[in-house]
Amino acid sequence: MEFATRFIQKINGRLAELLSHAKVDACDFGIVNPLQEGYSYAVKDGGKRIRPMSVYLGALSTGIEINKAKCDALIDLACMVELVHSYSLVHDDLPAMDNDDYRRGKLSTHKKYGEANGILIGDGLLTLAMVVGLNLNHGEDFVRGAGYIAKGAFNMVTGQALDLAEGKKDYLDVYTLKTAELISNSFAAGSTLMGASDDMVRLAKEYGHHLGLAFQLADDLLDDGTEVSLVSEKGREYVVALLNEETEKAINCAKTLGESELLTTFATNLLKRTK
Repeated sequence: MEFATRFIQKINGRLAELLSHAKVDACDFGIVNPLQEGYSYAVKDGGKRIRPMSVYLGALSTGIEINKAKCDALIDLACMVELVHSYSLVHDDLPAMDNDDYRRGKLSTHKKYGEANGILIGDGLLTLAMVVGLNLNHGEDFVRGAGYIAKGAFNMVTGQALDLAEGKKDYLDVYTLKTAELISNSFAAGSTLMGASDDMVRLAKEYGHHLGLAFQLADDLLDDGTEVSLVSEKGREYVVALLNEETEKAINCAKTLGESELLTTFATNLLKRTK
């Protein structure tokens, strides 16, 4: 989708700007930040940028015209959520978590820069996300929207804890907290920024919830049961049926929102993706 390509280009440009300024500012001493290269390494080659796009789609779902000031604010909200997502991936790959050596076809951050620096890079990205989200120049609705992203980030941590816990787990609880919450709150953030009503924000968030669950279920199917997941526990047929159900729920929610055709296309494209 052309609009997505243009918005992602703007996000990538703004992320590069934010990370180029991620230097130490201590009374103008000009101290070199040894983590700056690692920040860029962790964020660039950023996958599908689903969460930043969710912020933008949340704004579009309101049907309210996006002016230049709102567009700039949306880009910063989108960057905030991508910084949160990037930090979570850096920490997920650590030996104490998933212990992955590669991410997106290259060495994971802790393998590239060392385990201690991997922890610090993730910490720094999360903190930078909060700095971006507290930009009062964008107005009160922006900060309220950023609050949704912060809530999604908090719930994501709980989801990771449930995923790492020993014993039998409820995968839908894990997927809701670890994946769907950040996506659904990104939709809520975008619609809140536009000054949408509480009901409209709720509907956008509901759409994002079903979309987020479908996104994670599709990921499980792409892994083809090689990872411990709902596919390995319940089988492909069960997960395919659940994926179709959550996608249909997302599409039904889309019908209650602005740009319903675009939201429907977004959901169905995620369903059909092959990687």
